[in-house]
Amino acid sequence: MRISLQLVVQDDGGAPATVTEIAQFERDGLDVGSLGLHLEEAKSLLGRLQRTMVTAQVAEAVARTSVCPTCGAQLACKGHRHLVFRSAFGRLSIDSPRLYPCRQCQGDAPSFSPVANCLPKRVSPELQYLEVKFAALMSYGLTVNVLQEVLPLDPGSQLDPAPGHQGRSPAGSGAGNRRAAAGGGGGERPLARDPRAQSGPRGWH
Repeated sequence: MRISLQLVVQDDGGAPATVTEIAQFERDGLDVGSLGLHLEEAKSLLGRLQRTMVTAQVAEAVARTSVCPTCGAQLACKGHRHLVFRSAFGRLSIDSPRLYPCRQCQGDAPSFSPVANCLPKRVSPELQYLEVKFAALMSYGLTVNVLQEVLPLDPGSQLDPAPGHQGRSPAGSGAGNRRAAAGGGGGERPLARDPRAQSGPRGWH
């Protein structure tokens, strides 16, 4: 048996919906080791789903802010950098274009990064809550291990306020012939750029 999961994204601008396959599972037979999702599969699925959703949200936000709100002219792009955002479902490296404002309407206003402006904090409230909740119940080391057992966190990701660490990876489990392809591991991956935010004639200063 082959089971596929697809994510359909429909923006508010009326563009055709995009369909992305985020996971594919295969099962042979039925036993206690092959029934339903397994922990590693669920973690990989959540990580892939998170990356796909964030990519779509960032692209929509960049497209919306890449035009002058007054005259509608396309804004020139000064360059691209990446910012790291830590969530309960993975550590994300997000492409962050820096845009020049419209010189005709806004004069010599400084360049700006719409993604950085939308994300002044680089950690999700849910991850912060889990870190504080578990840290109140157990040691920092146990907190790291428990969260990495059940969430698609990077083994080397940092939990505030302690320094970086190397967590242990959960071992595979279950019987029967089962395979999953849900976008690979939970490592940090740069998210795709919005093709509408192309570099302008001026360089990075």
